[in-house]
Amino acid sequence: MKIKNQKSKIKNIVICLLVLSLVLPSLCLAQGLEQPKTMEEAESLGMKILTALPDAVKKIWQTEALPFLLKMWNWAKNIWNNYIGYQVENLWQKFLNLIGKETSPNLKEEFQKEKTEMQKDLWHRFKDLLE
Repeated sequence: MKIKNQKSKIKNIVICLLVLSLVLPSLCLAQGLEQPKTMEEAESLGMKILTALPDAVKKIWQTEALPFLLKMWNWAKNIWNNYIGYQVENLWQKFLNLIGKETSPNLKEEFQKEKTEMQKDLWHRFKDLLE
């Protein structure tokens, strides 16, 4: 249901942008703005548009695009955590068992032991260098 709403939002945004792109030139003329007759006038009109464009893009990004992308990310993460992740984990365990590498339930403990041994060894090497 949410995807349907998001698709309709995107559709509405695209339609609004298309309508604006068709109506904007006539709105400029209706406001008493004349088409530029010289290169200098065209340049100043272009600079006005270019200076207003970053703020408009920033506003659209923060109010429309970013919230939409965050909703998509949360949706995908939710799907992964609730439906796909544990199945992939089970398949991975079966694969490891097939090739003969069994995972240890105390893998974190073994890792900590190796880590402390390596740190001790590194400390002794460092002390030997200073002596």
